[in-house]
Amino acid sequence: MRYRFKPPLWSWFALFPALALLIVLGSWQMQRGFYKTRMQAVMDAAAAAPTQPLTRATAAADEFQAPHLQARGHYLVERQLLLDNQGNDGRPGYHVWTPLKLADGALLMVDRGWVAENGDRSQLPATEVDDGPRDVAGLWRPLPQPGMRLAADACAGKNWPRVVQYPVVADLQCLYADLGTAPLAGVLLLDPAAADGYVRDWRINAAIPPQRHYAYAAQWYAFAATLLFLFVKLNLRRVR
Repeated sequence: MRYRFKPPLWSWFALFPALALLIVLGSWQMQRGFYKTRMQAVMDAAAAAPTQPLTRATAAADEFQAPHLQARGHYLVERQLLLDNQGNDGRPGYHVWTPLKLADGALLMVDRGWVAENGDRSQLPATEVDDGPRDVAGLWRPLPQPGMRLAADACAGKNWPRVVQYPVVADLQCLYADLGTAPLAGVLLLDPAAADGYVRDWRINAAIPPQRHYAYAAQWYAFAATLLFLFVKLNLRRVR
């Protein structure tokens, strides 16, 4: 008894793209898991380290350094931003970004944490804070990047606090152009124990932990293996 493996030509053109897609999806999930595991280790180590003064040099750190910085200034209470579409425990809300004006006139965006929506998008949450001189400390991070960026004009509107969708450096420069200074290209994640803040859980894996990415990767690889098995099984014939 012999076997013959002779799939039709069209089946090869269907197999290879589908197999490649499944492998790419699995590899992407593995990379996301590795990235989050590494970033969380970096942020945990930085949070436990002593603070260092915020300077132009320390603010230029890349995302895999996440220095623990401190700065002194006063909040510009009337010029706050609300980062939209931020969830916490399944609830929608915002991250409150309050600009801190430093002694040299530069602006430092401070993320004071997450605050829930009140169910009415036209009624923004109260985010008042004292505008007296203060010292702040936290992890310095690059501006957050979404998985997909929608076109939006961050400078549109006149009301404050301003609701924004993942602003880039150019957006911040536009928003605060009338102050005559450019905000630093990043955001300070306020220490959880600091005063005048909201919910502050800076774990990078809080929503989707690395283990879930690894599980998703295993699923995609299993789909690829199943597809290959079925392709062989359906095209393998016994020949007398």
